[in-house]
Amino acid sequence: MWSAWGLLRAAARSLRARFWAEEDRGAEREAARAERNRRAEKILDTYGNSILRYAYSYLHNMSDAEEVLQDTLVRFLSAGPVFESGRHEKAWLLRVAGNLSKNRVAYNRVRRTDELDEELVADSREDLSFVWDAVKRLPENYRAAIHLFYYEGCSTKQIARLLGKKEATVRSDLRRGRERLKAVLKEAYDFEETV
Repeated sequence: MWSAWGLLRAAARSLRARFWAEEDRGAEREAARAERNRRAEKILDTYGNSILRYAYSYLHNMSDAEEVLQDTLVRFLSAGPVFESGRHEKAWLLRVAGNLSKNRVAYNRVRRTDELDEELVADSREDLSFVWDAVKRLPENYRAAIHLFYYEGCSTKQIARLLGKKEATVRSDLRRGRERLKAVLKEAYDFEETV
């Protein structure tokens, strides 16, 4: 039979064991948190600008684009995917950002929110802001294809995977988007076609 003293000693041992187990789990959680923060910083440094520009190409609103960037990062950190290469990682991030942007567009359309007329902040492309303004006037499917092809440097095959379309459809979207862009630029800025 256990004495009261024996029960107290057993309870104290059990509490100590739980305390040390909690300490170990706390240290593991802290290490995991530090690793997630490191991965988040790496993703932001490497792909943050591309994701932000891509989201902005859908939303035309910098605050919404920044939220999409944050949501993309959260999805990345919570899913913890493993990638074959940096290209695969970028493609995954852009696809998630594109889907989140489409959701945001639908949400904004339903809520009829006012869009702010902010300029795109891109690396040394300030002199081409008029082209970006013209791209914003294109229909969504052309705008996405043109952005991914010209701004992100994706091939038509990569764009097809990202947008869930056939490669021939992407090429058609690019051709039609360029034709419409040419018409918009000629109309708005009185550009003349040179052959």
